[in-house]
Amino acid sequence: MKNTASSRLFAICASIPPIQPQNMLPFVIMVGLWIVLRIQGIAEGPAFVVSVVSAQAYLVWRNLPMAAANLTKMGGPGRRMLHGLVGITLAVAVLQLSLSSPLFTQRLLTVICAFFLVIMLLGILREREMLDRLSPAMPINGQHTAPVSLLRVNATMAALIIGMNEALIMYESPAVWITVMPVVMLVLHAVYWALVLITIPSDSDSNTKTMA
Repeated sequence: MKNTASSRLFAICASIPPIQPQNMLPFVIMVGLWIVLRIQGIAEGPAFVVSVVSAQAYLVWRNLPMAAANLTKMGGPGRRMLHGLVGITLAVAVLQLSLSSPLFTQRLLTVICAFFLVIMLLGILREREMLDRLSPAMPINGQHTAPVSLLRVNATMAALIIGMNEALIMYESPAVWITVMPVVMLVLHAVYWALVLITIPSDSDSNTKTMA
């Protein structure tokens, strides 16, 4: 059994996909701007906020076309929802720049993750009902397999991000936060995929799984 567990752990570690370069670009933008602004003599607080808001703006810009395409399928209300989300995003960005408070910007990540965590927990309460509605996958060998839910994995990741963000905030140093956060996200990337691979049964190579 020990050898089986070791083999399973090795297989999981070997199966973790590398992080995509575009997913690291926000952190490159954030750290790069931070360095440039600090070299130019900009105060720590404003430099931090401008760097983080710039990274946020890139994330919104990168995901906006996909969000627009998905919401367009919903018709008129979907497009109005997109305009509303863009407006809220711009308002939050302006608020951050106006306050120029590193603590507010840092805590914003906690608020977003807490909202996501609540959504995941509400989904877990109705998880069984949702899974029962899904049709079981039909692999080539004709055996039905139960669908797999990642709600608990997503909830765990949200809780981890909140915990690590609050731990970094305790240092009361924007420089520490902005330097360590990219490393934290690399670690969380590995943790996320490890949890996903653990959640999926070990015979997933021979059986197609349905994820909810």
